[in-house]
Amino acid sequence: MNQPGQPLLKALRAAHVRLGLLAVIAAGLMLTVVSLLTLRTYVEQNLQLVARSIAYSAEAATVFNDPASATEIVTMIAAQEGLLSADIVRRGGATLASYAREGEAPVDATLARIGTLLFPLRATAPITHQDHEVGQVSVRGNGSVYLLYLLQVVAAVAGCMAVIGWWVSRLSRRVESEIVDPLNRLASLTRTARTERSLSLRAPPAVVREIHTLGEDFNALLAEIQSREAELVAKHDDLKTANESLSYLAFHDSLTGLPNRASFLQHASRAVAAGRGHAGKAAVLYLDSDNFKSVNDRLGHAAGDDVLIETARRIRALLRESDVVARLGGDEFAVLLAPIRGAEDATRIAGEIAAALRAPVASAKFGIIQASASIGVAVFPGHGANAQALLLAADAAMYRAKTTQPGSYCVFDAVLDDETNTHIA
Repeated sequence: MNQPGQPLLKALRAAHVRLGLLAVIAAGLMLTVVSLLTLRTYVEQNLQLVARSIAYSAEAATVFNDPASATEIVTMIAAQEGLLSADIVRRGGATLASYAREGEAPVDATLARIGTLLFPLRATAPITHQDHEVGQVSVRGNGSVYLLYLLQVVAAVAGCMAVIGWWVSRLSRRVESEIVDPLNRLASLTRTARTERSLSLRAPPAVVREIHTLGEDFNALLAEIQSREAELVAKHDDLKTANESLSYLAFHDSLTGLPNRASFLQHASRAVAAGRGHAGKAAVLYLDSDNFKSVNDRLGHAAGDDVLIETARRIRALLRESDVVARLGGDEFAVLLAPIRGAEDATRIAGEIAAALRAPVASAKFGIIQASASIGVAVFPGHGANAQALLLAADAAMYRAKTTQPGSYCVFDAVLDDETNTHIA
């Protein structure tokens, strides 16, 4: 995996530092060279001017061969101009006057030697009288004076470089505040939106136009994603509701709201499996209306629906939360009692249900409707090893109750219900 590159702020600062240093060094070198060349020209012209001034002033002393006057003139001008030495030589080669600076400190001597390497410190000028050369002036300048001046120029250049460096630093901080910080905030916002799904976050305005445009585009993208996610959530909720509705309809009766046959068999299978593992007992009651067909024929299906709804309500009222009542279809109901202690629990509940269902049904539209139901009881594990076998055994016992005493209940008996039991096997 490739390692990430250096941070933007570090890269920009490095670029600014390199650019600033290059600009400062180039400017410093250029100013120093220009200053050196300008100073060299000035030194050369100044020494030449001093030599001519001595030649002009000492013309008479040279013509009349007056060493004292010539020495006085040379000493005065040389001392005034800070020369290291000055000589007046007559045409024949004899020295008329000379000057040499005395008492030079070691530091000045060193500076003078360095100055000699940098500047043209020697100049000559002829001494003429009536257009004839009568002598020559030779002067040697003091390099330490010009070197000190050059150092002042270099110090000024260094000051300018420091100012430029300070300005580069300010530009770097401005780059950080106007470019790097907004980009870091945008990156942090992007990371938060991705990891925490905070799609309501928005990038603030930025000073730099391109970064501001990038932030606006990012805000628009977040808004679109947020809108799409809201649509997906709404569709997911609709699908969840539809699935729950379909699931409910797949396992419940639409009229009574009770579980249907498929749901009842699932509950019964789980109860049988739990009872098998813990040696527990469960019971299935099978209920069938005794005169439901006659109610439909006399009063219509709406009256039959009232009877079914009331039957479901009465059965549910007599059961525990752990028990299950289901409508198997038509006027047939089934009840799962689990867990129970024995068959006596099942027969007690069956008797209570049979008694409750013998009471007339009071319909707001059809008045008093006489109804009852016959009940068959099958107990696990004695009457069936699985849910389907228990339901068939209870159905057989219900059939015997309906044929012998409608409105009562019977417990499955393999001998009495032999004919039906052969179908169960």
